[in-house]
Amino acid sequence: MFARWADNASYRRSQAATAIPLRPSPVARGLALQVLSSGDDAAFRERVAQHLVDELSREAGLPPCQVVVPDRPQVHRHDGRRLQMKTYGYYRFTPGKEGRPSRARIRIYHRTAVQQKPISPKVFLNTVLHEWMHHYDFHGLGLARSYHTAGFFLRLRGLAGSLDVGFVLPPDPGDRTEAADQDPDAHPPPPPAPTEGP
Repeated sequence: MFARWADNASYRRSQAATAIPLRPSPVARGLALQVLSSGDDAAFRERVAQHLVDELSREAGLPPCQVVVPDRPQVHRHDGRRLQMKTYGYYRFTPGKEGRPSRARIRIYHRTAVQQKPISPKVFLNTVLHEWMHHYDFHGLGLARSYHTAGFFLRLRGLAGSLDVGFVLPPDPGDRTEAADQDPDAHPPPPPAPTEGP
């Protein structure tokens, strides 16, 4: 299946685009921080996230995108013993005239799948930025499909960093963390190469 994606022009372009030409304004940075302090109210989170998405879209020259935050649990699948899959949110748009969407929407589920508690502010903001990156892929890069390539995650990491909220993203698996550098058992060295006898 990967070979089929690698031959796809959208996949290759997504992989190659490792940054977005956007320097978020102080307003966007302030809104990102406000999302982090927005509390547990779904309606208030929706309003603040909408302002952030509006600001990012305006700065990037993208069409508007509606943010919807239903106060309900994440869509999920459970096998009776453990959680198998959950959906934090998604992005969809309806094509309109001249390549512009007639409607674009980010939907983020406000409650966790099993315990049905409000998702943490960091997870909420991470999901907002992740879904907005799909909006950017379709209407900024002009991709026919938005894939989760290494380029996608580099663009997402760059956006979060430029908003001064890079800490909301999980650590990059390719980077060693400070904790790993301090804990020799975190990433044990490879075993020594076998030596040949005399």
